[in-house]
Amino acid sequence: MLTFAWATSGLYLLDGAVAVLLGAVMPEWLRHYHASYALGGRLVLVQAVGFVAGVPAGAYAVRAVRTELALSGAALLVGMAEGVLCLLPPQALALGMVALNGVGSGAVESLVAGVVLQRFPRRRALDMSRLEVSFGLGALGLPAVASACIALGHWRLVFLAVALFGAVLALWWPTLKIPQPDSAEAPVGPQDAPLAAPALAGRAAKRGVLALFLLMTVIYVGLEVNINSFMPALFLRGWRVPPALADFSTTCFWIGMVLGRLAMRWVARVVRYDYYLAVSLGACLAFLLGLTATTGAVRGLAMMWGLGWAMSAIYSLVMVYAAHTFPDEGHRVARLVTAMAGVGGTVFPLAYGALLAHLSRVTAVALLALMALALVGDWVLLWVTLRCHHRRAPTAPHLSGLPPEGRSTASQ
Repeated sequence: MLTFAWATSGLYLLDGAVAVLLGAVMPEWLRHYHASYALGGRLVLVQAVGFVAGVPAGAYAVRAVRTELALSGAALLVGMAEGVLCLLPPQALALGMVALNGVGSGAVESLVAGVVLQRFPRRRALDMSRLEVSFGLGALGLPAVASACIALGHWRLVFLAVALFGAVLALWWPTLKIPQPDSAEAPVGPQDAPLAAPALAGRAAKRGVLALFLLMTVIYVGLEVNINSFMPALFLRGWRVPPALADFSTTCFWIGMVLGRLAMRWVARVVRYDYYLAVSLGACLAFLLGLTATTGAVRGLAMMWGLGWAMSAIYSLVMVYAAHTFPDEGHRVARLVTAMAGVGGTVFPLAYGALLAHLSRVTAVALLALMALALVGDWVLLWVTLRCHHRRAPTAPHLSGLPPEGRSTASQ
């Protein structure tokens, strides 16, 4: 089980690095190709489209080969694409490699999440928190590696570093075997805080609840990508700080993210999914409202750290809570949530980026707060809907033998 944990964490670390790689080397990339930021926008869009396409591609792969080989193939696809990009090929080929990079990344994320949600239902939040910490470390550490490569005058070596890491994972995964739940190789250990699964009667009710989870995913990922992509520009415009300090705003955000995801591993043992998600969404809205009213750059950076902490658990909790609500559909939930994450990470940044040139700093941050308010509204509607189903079915079955709400277990 420990080897499996390290292997899955490695895949999420790879995904986190891939997610921020283009942005980290974008100025050098555009300078090499003598291109404007229009090419940069196409690169981001192509990778996002590839990510969405990678979700069904991963599902198709596991029908043809075992999951371990499918994950190996996805990591190999990322490694091959990054290796070709290191050679700085012609633009058309580079765009194709960026798309393949996105396909491999989307397949990795959906397949790993599906395995965790489906096979280890008693500790979904704990395992997803570990994976999200790995993703955050990749997103936090890759820019530092890129900066070092740029300083040495060999910026394209960052592609080679990611390619080699992907190749190592591709060679490792065929030697592994995913442990079965409740077996000697997969002891239960610490568990998530117990929560009764709702009994959703009828196809319309199930579709409505699932739609609310997916809408929350789209809005959340759009908000997160907007913050990562545009907050440095807002710091430059609103607080007139040096570029290095403006870039540090996203570093503060990701430090808060990583620390919050580390804390999630303990919080999820005692706080139910629904309560944890409600507090996280409320804190996210509060920090964005505070950032709107903040006039000093230092206070703004502190708000960014707090915002990262507040948002750290939201994506994992949405995926875990959706899987909890639809028992025995972990793989399907993972695919849908991951695909909607790709949609949100594409549509909202395109719209927000188009508006940004015409907005003041306060108005631009207020729009982000409005997205957070939409998340809170979605959650309220979801909570009311699920509470109604709980009242209609007081003897609803508990997921995987979990005890009723409020009752402790021996392992806790």
